[in-house]
Amino acid sequence: MIAFLDESGAHGGPNDVFTLGGWVAREKRWERIEKVWNARLGRRVFHMVDFEHRKGEFATWPSEARRVGLIAALADSIQGNDAFGTAHSVHLEPFKAIMCPSDAGLHHVKRFAYGMLLTGCLNDIIYMFKPPPDEQVSVICEECEGIEGFATDMFYSFKRRNNLEGRLGGLTFMPKDSFRGLQAADMLAYEGFKHLTNTVVKADKRPVRKLFEALKKTKRIAIAHSVEANIRRWRNLYKDNALPAWPPK
Repeated sequence: MIAFLDESGAHGGPNDVFTLGGWVAREKRWERIEKVWNARLGRRVFHMVDFEHRKGEFATWPSEARRVGLIAALADSIQGNDAFGTAHSVHLEPFKAIMCPSDAGLHHVKRFAYGMLLTGCLNDIIYMFKPPPDEQVSVICEECEGIEGFATDMFYSFKRRNNLEGRLGGLTFMPKDSFRGLQAADMLAYEGFKHLTNTVVKADKRPVRKLFEALKKTKRIAIAHSVEANIRRWRNLYKDNALPAWPPK
């Protein structure tokens, strides 16, 4: 089995949210998903933010009349192939205030948060999705400058701590254009980021995004977020020397 994960957000500012999310499925299922995405997208690399804001390869394609049909087909291909989704988000301003030194830069905060969010996604994959004990899950994340060393440490720490040597394989970082699975992860990570930003951090009175609702309809998805109250409760579970060394490397 393969889990693909991607990140979204962490642009700076008081309302900044950072999300890590993606999907896990058997390799044969990913092959079927890839066929649909290739047929629909051709050689285009799917970036949810570009699709939503009509940038890059999606500046003029598809036509307005075909946009809903395209995104629905991509989402349906994931849901119809028994993929399990996970997305963990954190409001970065309270995360920095509670978890990090006052002089921490955004790149250090992002690196630290990524490692924490990764363990949350791994926990969902292993203990909520519950892949068969005889099937090992390999994890592929999109390349993300500056976070790979600390994320790898957190990954193998989680693996050792939970005695998952036979169930959890390795961690690899690859460019988004390497796998359609990373592009599918981008879709879920972006929707998780927008959901927390719109409904909790900004508390906008907007309806829940249609794509977010569509991705949840099979109930094979775990969505979690941490704002100030959650972060304080989580921080209180740890003694100072139990947290990873600062700054994360």
